[in-house]
Amino acid sequence: MTADPRFMAFTLIEAGQKPTLPLDRAIEDAAQQFDRLSQKDKGLCHAIVFGVFRHRGRIDQLICHGSKLSFDRIDPKVKTILRIGVFQIVFLDRVPDFAAINTSIELAKPICGKKASGFINAVLRNISRSHKDIALPSANKNLAGHLTAAFSIPSWLGKRWAARYGTVKTLALGNALMTLPPVTLRINPCKTSREALIEEFDRAGINAQPTQFSPVGLQIQTSGIAIPDLPGFNEGLFQVQDEAAQLAVQLLGPKPGESILDACAGLGTKTCHMALEMENKGNITANDTGEGKAERLDNEARRLDIDMISNTHVDMARAGLNDFSSYFNRVLVDAPCTGLGVLARNPDSRWKRKSKDVMRMAALQKKILNGSANLVAPGGVLVYAVCSCEPEETTQVIERFLEKRKDYSPDPSGFEAHLPFFCKSGDKAFSKTTFPDHLDMDGFFMARMRRKK
Repeated sequence: MTADPRFMAFTLIEAGQKPTLPLDRAIEDAAQQFDRLSQKDKGLCHAIVFGVFRHRGRIDQLICHGSKLSFDRIDPKVKTILRIGVFQIVFLDRVPDFAAINTSIELAKPICGKKASGFINAVLRNISRSHKDIALPSANKNLAGHLTAAFSIPSWLGKRWAARYGTVKTLALGNALMTLPPVTLRINPCKTSREALIEEFDRAGINAQPTQFSPVGLQIQTSGIAIPDLPGFNEGLFQVQDEAAQLAVQLLGPKPGESILDACAGLGTKTCHMALEMENKGNITANDTGEGKAERLDNEARRLDIDMISNTHVDMARAGLNDFSSYFNRVLVDAPCTGLGVLARNPDSRWKRKSKDVMRMAALQKKILNGSANLVAPGGVLVYAVCSCEPEETTQVIERFLEKRKDYSPDPSGFEAHLPFFCKSGDKAFSKTTFPDHLDMDGFFMARMRRKK
């Protein structure tokens, strides 16, 4: 059973639905079982897992139509199997309906029992016959319902966006979140150039294009090749990083020889980006409370031939100078957030976030930003960034910070010097937001401030 791609998909979907476990981590944890699948079955499993999360709104609408039992009364494991079956029937052309139904029944027998298998059979056959006749809710009459069914945007979030952005913008956001984003890479300028890597990819039959704004980015469409199997990966010629995240490091403006703190380093993608911008000269402190991430960061740094990063595990919400040996020239606060700007890349997050999470994360962000600000040297730079476009996590955090911290001031010079394409004539803005429905990058917010001397 463990070699069956649908059973593997069931296992990953069940794991990915847990509130505290990101889907990509669930996939990493199951790497040993995943490797037992053939290449073809790996592709099927991957398509089912991400497809179920990405299209769950429409899938659940169809299940409600096809089931005589109310949706809330369906066993959670039965729901997962139904979702796997419906996804194949509606969205996966290469799987015939009868195969989607029969494999779902076989999948259900050892997991849910014979009675549940009969129920699944009946529901899937109903949906197979009728799904093309079941219309989406009208955007004019039921915008929240339309957003959920058409774009898998939960009702609370659809209502929130509609109130803030209006119908047209919200529909555009929903459509953007259903579009598979390109794979975005950042070259290692200490080892290669963008032109050289494009040529290397081209020789391997991979079409790569320069990013529109980042001077060190490339975009490739899904090539069917796993990232570690791409040309140049083992040699450390690139890292995976969305363009918006690349711009946050560009905004910080790290320079060789400086001392820099990455306050919320996570797996260290931005940490490594800073190190490469510094030509591996100086020192970077990568801080994160998750100690298990430090080993992965160190492995990635070794792949890129970086040796200037040290790890700490300080709670930045309570941080002070006593937690570190000195002030830093620059501090990046890539704060934990709801991730509502990157739902296209992380479709499982659509179903994990709740309305209360926005304010909960904003409260934590304010504490982390304030603690991190204590560590910036006089005259030094502080950049705050989150992969969210929600005002509570973005502009309101910065407004509150500047109200309290009179030792800081906005620093629009960073955009002028490092991201001039974001600056209109006479523009003195020190913060910017990118949205998923334009510029071909993630939803992201970044702001640059400077500590007064």
